[in-house]
Amino acid sequence: MDEHVREIEAALVGHWSHLGRWSSGALVDEVGVLRYETPIPQLPYNGVLRTNISAADPSVVVNDVAESFQRRGVPYLWWQHPSCTPRDLGTYLEAQGLVVVEHVTGMSIDLAAWVMPELPDGVRFVEVLDERGMEDYADLIVRYWELPSESQTMVAGLNRFWGPGRIPAHRWVAYLDARPVGKALLSLTAPAGVAAVYGMSVTPDARGQGIAGGLTTVLLAHARRLGCRKVVLHSSEMAVEVYRRAGFIDRCAMSVFATGPIWSGSNH
Repeated sequence: MDEHVREIEAALVGHWSHLGRWSSGALVDEVGVLRYETPIPQLPYNGVLRTNISAADPSVVVNDVAESFQRRGVPYLWWQHPSCTPRDLGTYLEAQGLVVVEHVTGMSIDLAAWVMPELPDGVRFVEVLDERGMEDYADLIVRYWELPSESQTMVAGLNRFWGPGRIPAHRWVAYLDARPVGKALLSLTAPAGVAAVYGMSVTPDARGQGIAGGLTTVLLAHARRLGCRKVVLHSSEMAVEVYRRAGFIDRCAMSVFATGPIWSGSNH
């Protein structure tokens, strides 16, 4: 497999596995399928990260995994990326009623060649190191994923469990007129020397002001300070041009299957 793609996949699996390693979650690796489980009954908090089925009937394995989520009564997603086997995994997922809800582009950037641009005026970018910062970060998560009130307490608990110093990652929040309007996370769970961007979001009222680009710049600069040689990510269709302008190069295509829409649609 291409090195860039291998690193992108490793970062995805490494970072998202933390949901299953939460004290209220589970990380299950059976018959070539790695899935994470949490009690939060909304997407994206239950799903499959890696599929390499070689010694069993794919239809039986996919059905068994689907039934495990159905018994718990939670919606779930299923990643399809370049190394997945069988190659026609999507056919088996569609047979279970899953549909493609997001086309994703795996991307990377070489930090040795990166030139740091100017940050947007009037925006403060602050690393999350205390309880106030965690509250602002968690609020932005709730707003981005449009979580109902009954799930917000559990999401806050998940974030506290993996707060500063408890996960190999660095969170940042963007403030506009003292209001938290954007967030992003720099994960260090990929192979040595490789960082990954996750959780990038900007509130609808603050878009178009360069905040996503500014957060990207801040995370790339921080990765360079940490001695990383490369940064990888997987981008939604909505954000891909932001990353291309920052210098990221398209490396692979991925798909996210799910049992329903990831968002309600009001903010995306």
